[in-house]
Amino acid sequence: MQTNRLDTLDMCYGNKQDPASLWSKEEYTGKNELRHANPGRVGQDVLDGQVPEEMAMTIRTEAKTALKSSQDSGGFYRGKPEIIWPEVWNEGPQKADKIVLESPDLRQWNLSITHVYASCPGTEPGSARIRCVWDNKDKDFYAWSAITLALGATSSSTIVLPLTLTSYVKDTGSVSLRQSDSKTVTHKWSGRVPPVYKQTDTSLFPQPRAMTVHAAPEAEQERARLRQRMKWADFQPTGFYLNPETPLIITASGIDTNPLKPVILVGTPALVHPDHRNELMPAQLEASKPLKNGVNTISSPSGGIIYIRYVERAGQGRRPITVSLGNTAQPFPLFRPGETTNNQWKAMLHATKVPFAEQSGNHVIITGLAADAKIYADKGQQQEALLYMYRDIIGAQDKISSLNTAEQSPRDKPSLLRPMVVQTKDGVNPNSAHYRAAIPSKLHQWVWWHPSVRWSWMIWHELGHHRQHTDTWSWRAVGQSTANIYSLAVGRSLKSSGRSLTEWYKAKQYLALAPDKKVFDNADVFTQLIMFEQVGVAFGGDGFYHEMHKRSRAGPTQATNADAKHYFMTLAAQIAKTNLSVYFTKWGLKPEPRTLKEMGKQPSPTKDYTTVPVYGGE
Repeated sequence: MQTNRLDTLDMCYGNKQDPASLWSKEEYTGKNELRHANPGRVGQDVLDGQVPEEMAMTIRTEAKTALKSSQDSGGFYRGKPEIIWPEVWNEGPQKADKIVLESPDLRQWNLSITHVYASCPGTEPGSARIRCVWDNKDKDFYAWSAITLALGATSSSTIVLPLTLTSYVKDTGSVSLRQSDSKTVTHKWSGRVPPVYKQTDTSLFPQPRAMTVHAAPEAEQERARLRQRMKWADFQPTGFYLNPETPLIITASGIDTNPLKPVILVGTPALVHPDHRNELMPAQLEASKPLKNGVNTISSPSGGIIYIRYVERAGQGRRPITVSLGNTAQPFPLFRPGETTNNQWKAMLHATKVPFAEQSGNHVIITGLAADAKIYADKGQQQEALLYMYRDIIGAQDKISSLNTAEQSPRDKPSLLRPMVVQTKDGVNPNSAHYRAAIPSKLHQWVWWHPSVRWSWMIWHELGHHRQHTDTWSWRAVGQSTANIYSLAVGRSLKSSGRSLTEWYKAKQYLALAPDKKVFDNADVFTQLIMFEQVGVAFGGDGFYHEMHKRSRAGPTQATNADAKHYFMTLAAQIAKTNLSVYFTKWGLKPEPRTLKEMGKQPSPTKDYTTVPVYGGE
């Protein structure tokens, strides 16, 4: 499933306010701000110029708080961002007149705030501390934010950053504020330096330092052409690693005047750190300055695996270029079908001092840890068989998407680009983002072992996320279920795995609910999937989705989730040549009047299609 948290940032609370002055619990500064009225008495904060609460008849109120805050990593690299995700609640029972989330001064750790997203009024990039202030928030108030921190040039080996959430209330009959509740959470990081590796016997690594590079389709243009959710890799593996702060001489020739110049990328997206498996490697596709003909020198502050990005847009027809990597680039195990033998692959995995391994197949790039890849090479796995399995998975998803090399329209041809499957940090769910499907490193058999990949709904699902037509008909609430349209297609193609009959019977129970109890957008993911499978089975099987994808690629981008939902229902009715108003209403999709009107142009249904069985049910 996809776990990129920025996907949900539009659901946040709050709006931007001006930055406020530095604050501590002992004192506020400025007119009408809180100050400590009497340090010897607890809970007696008052407003300047106001009557103390003991001078009035009061009824005590409370506003209990809750605070959670997560972080992306346990390691902090100099110059690399780390995001924290604080979440705050007022659990009541009464309104909070003021809620404050604060940190100490960040400068003591050489930390700085570089970005603030969502609801943290009072904090902005450059603020010396985190200080978010919310006024007059009722019971059940909730807010969250994403705060990006950067580490300066020097720091202690361990960073311990507390965040404290405090609520203040005015008791009934009082004009003064007092503290009601306080909670603290603590973030901890270890200071990290990027790893350095040196290959001792480079003769065991057959990949050449001089390579001919053909232009690949530009990733975003391909994504838009295919209408798929994720971009695929428009960069090419080299089989070399660059150490941090190490100059690398690159000699290039054949570069034309096209403004899309070739660049070197350093760092694999979402790649696990081999020594800290709950963390990522620090570099993620860091781009060099554009290459020019002749001698170029690049370096990377963090180091990482080296890729070459050389792209073209439709119709440009750029000629190949030649790129040569200097001796400071360290080779590591790279398998290329037709060029690397299985014995060479095993020898590299046994000898390597650079702890990574990569396979550059015709349809996929697999990147992870050499120690894990070695397990399956030592079992006698033929690496071509693994790459063929990924080919078949990607081919099945091409087919359900009606992408075929024989198609007349360029819009309906499969991409020449490849997705990556990457071993990522442990402690997270499998997830997808641009360029890659990321699988936790401890699940290495599902990345490197052919029999496991054949049965891996996880791999099929994450690659399915790449295919979703989120620009047109896959609306937000079905983000997990529509990815599985492509998973089911793989299972049918490989005859490897179907879904359980239990899910069909559970869906029948859902369909039997009263109309006001059925809200499709809130239904279980696999109940939603039943509907997507059922409408296909009822109206042509895979052919239904072939037509859905073809028309979607030719159709307009939908502006909102409501528009995408409307587009799906009306397009489904057109393909089925049937008015599906009753069908979608029974499923709880709650079609809008415009949707009912459009579907009403089709012939009336001849049966209740919600009774069509799936998964071999009845």
